[in-house]
Parts: sequence; structure tokens; C-alpha cells
Amino acid sequence: MERFCIDVIAATPNPQQLVWAAMHQDYSEDYVWNSRDRWPPEQRSGELIVKHLLAGDRGHYGCLEHPQITFNVGYFPHSMMQQVRTHRVGVSFDVQCLVANTQVTFVNDNGETSKELRTTIGELYERWTNGEKNIPQKSILGINEKPSIDYQCEGKNSICKMHLRVLNEENNLFETGHIKDVIFSGIQPVYRVTLADGKTLDCTVNHRLFTSAGWQTMGDAVGLITSTDGCVVKLTKPCSVMCNGIAVASNTESSQWQSQRQSAGTNIKAHPVKVTKVEYLGEHKTYDLEVEGQWHNFVANGMVVHNSFRYTGQRIINVAQGKQDIEEVFYLRPVGNYTNRQGKRYFYSEVQRNEDLKWCLEACKRYQQRIEEGLSEEHARGLIPFDARQNFVLSCNMRSLMHLLDLRWKKDAQLEAQKFCELLYVHFEQWAPAVAQWYKENRAKKAKLSP
Repeated sequence: MERFCIDVIAATPNPQQLVWAAMHQDYSEDYVWNSRDRWPPEQRSGELIVKHLLAGDRGHYGCLEHPQITFNVGYFPHSMMQQVRTHRVGVSFDVQCLVANTQVTFVNDNGETSKELRTTIGELYERWTNGEKNIPQKSILGINEKPSIDYQCEGKNSICKMHLRVLNEENNLFETGHIKDVIFSGIQPVYRVTLADGKTLDCTVNHRLFTSAGWQTMGDAVGLITSTDGCVVKLTKPCSVMCNGIAVASNTESSQWQSQRQSAGTNIKAHPVKVTKVEYLGEHKTYDLEVEGQWHNFVANGMVVHNSFRYTGQRIINVAQGKQDIEEVFYLRPVGNYTNRQGKRYFYSEVQRNEDLKWCLEACKRYQQRIEEGLSEEHARGLIPFDARQNFVLSCNMRSLMHLLDLRWKKDAQLEAQKFCELLYVHFEQWAPAVAQWYKENRAKKAKLSP
């Protein structure tokens, strides 16, 4: 469980003051905004919420639904994710994605790109799923240029053969890769990231960007703070995103990319560009790519971004090939004494755990074999042990956060779910201390339903 982690991507500032204002408006004939200069400060607002709303058990808890908070949850087992999603109310789960008109960079056999070799991720998705015959007009996708890929070949095969520009994260030079899947990720809140050189990228708050400090979600990279309606309040961190690209002299010919560029004598290197602005665009259709090979990234609107993060796929093959540790991909409980829901005690031994690790490895090898035999990922992943680790984003309001804790922070809840709630409560306490303290004293671990 030492790998488990939760971080805050964005949160309503002064949440207790917001709840107090909503509570005050419920019982006031005045327009409370006009008296905002006399609102109690955050700490005092929390005390008044507890005294007049929570402690009295009055049952009028709609005011708690206004403050919003978004978490990035990492490395928990799949079974815990299923537990958390069950009976949820007002809680949203997401994965990373980009909007339809995001331009993806492809290159020719010499590693060179051009305007004609760029296409949008929405266009790729339409071709991937429907083939040439059903590709919509460019105006539907929000762009006006001529088709940027050859439509003589239909569907997935031709897209898979195209050379995708990817970044070698070890030497910071661009190489080529291939698309494995094009994914529609649903309608999600989208933000526009603007760089100092004018580049823009429309993405979800949890899409990972390759920054000068390494891989980070967009929200975490810029320290994004938003209001209840999703609008940007402020950015609290400086951030530079690695972009495409500066020509540099070629010193060695060790990589595939360098071999392709040998005749030109140059390589293309990523360089950092500062983020100057982030703005909320509302909800839009979103998409993502899955990239084959060692480097799971691609160039979107000139910026290096991460591809879709799945709990099967390349990670499983990496384990089979010895490139990734088994326990980085799968979760097994530590050796020790445990109790089931009926109170029966048992011991999970080191011998049992080592046997289970071997079983995970064998499952990865079988998965790799089936993929090489031509099975689809959806088919082959049925062979994978259930508790692959998952990363996800969770958004909720203050009331639904307490509801989630009520459901999963109790003695008979799954052990990993209890640990999840412990980590979640730490952030709850930092965000809204008075409300969190009231919750801990009156409701925590008592299996009540939230107010």
C-alpha cells in the first residue's frame, strides 16, 4: 500500500465561506453578494457552519454541494476502483483526453513533418472507427483545411502504418512510433493551455503533459485552482511544456531515429516553452491515442503529451519482458494477518505471496502471447489478474465527498478502500478544516449516510 497516493488537482478556494454565503442566502431577504465585504473569514465561516447547520442536524444540507474538489488518485487496485464507484452520488471519474481539433504530428520516411502530414485527433477517430466512406465533412470537425491524410486506404490499417512523431524521453530527441488505438473519451470539461510562443492545447485537467519537470497532469503542472463553475481562479505554479522542436547536430547513430536522419546530419530536440494562460472552455467531446512501442507519447499542437493510460496493454507486456516490476503494475496485499467480513482471521504468508507474483507474471506472458497471435486487447485482457493498478481522477462536491467516506470508510469495507478514505480525508481536512473535524467526530467510520 506504500504506492497508494492522492493529490489535489483543483479545489474551490475558501469553501467554508462559500457554504456560509449559500446558507446565509437561504434565510436572508437581502442579496448577500452586496455584503461580501462583511462575510466572515474562512475559519469563522467554518465555525458558523458547524454551529448553525451541522451540529443542529437540521437536514438542510444543499449548501454543502457548492464547493468542488478534484483529486488525482494513483496506483490503487482495480477492485477498489469498483468499490468506490458503487452507490456513488455526485462523484465523477475521468481519464485524460484532448478535443477533436487537436493536431497530431506525423512524419515522412526521413522523419520530416509538414502541414500536409498533420491531422486532427477527431479526424483520426472517424477514420479509425468508420473508414473512409463515413468520414464527416471537415466543417463538422471544426477545421477548414483539406484532408491531411491519404484516404485511398480505408480504416485502421493505413493509420497504423503512418509514422507518428514521439519523443525519446531519455535523450530528449524525437523518433517515430505508430498508433495502436484511437479512443473516444466522452464529453468532459476542457481547458485551453496557452504557451509563450502562441501554441495552444485544449485538454482535460488531468491530461499529462511532458514538462521541464517531467510528466505532470495539466492541473498539477500549473497549480490550477478553479471556481465552482469550472472557471480558472488562478495558476499557482510556473510551468514549461516540452515542445517540438529544435534541430541539433547528430553525434551518434545509435537509435532508429538517428539512422533515419543520418543523411541530413541533424536531429530534432524538444525544448521547453512557458505556460502563460489557462482558460476554461466548457464541456466538449474528447479523444486520445494509444501509442505502440517504448515511448507512450505524441506531439499534439506542437506539445509533447502522454497517450491513454490503460490498466492493460503495454504495461502488461513490459512485465512479461522484464521491463517493468510486477508490483508496479499489479497490487498484492503485504504479508500479514487479516480478517474477513465475517470476522474470520487468516494469515497471508510470504510463500503464498511469491506464488501469486509468479502467477501474475505467467498471466502477463500469456497475454503477450495472445496479442502476438492476433487477439484483440479487449479479448486478451480477460487473462489478466483482476487487481491491476489504476490511476484516475475523481471530482465531487463537499456533500458527496462525505457520502463517499460514509460508504467506504467503515470497518467492513475493503481494506484498500479504507486506505483510500484515509488519504482522502487528509485533503478534506486541509481544504475545509472545520467541516472535516465535525465529520471526523460525528460520522467517520460509523457507516452513516452523508447529510
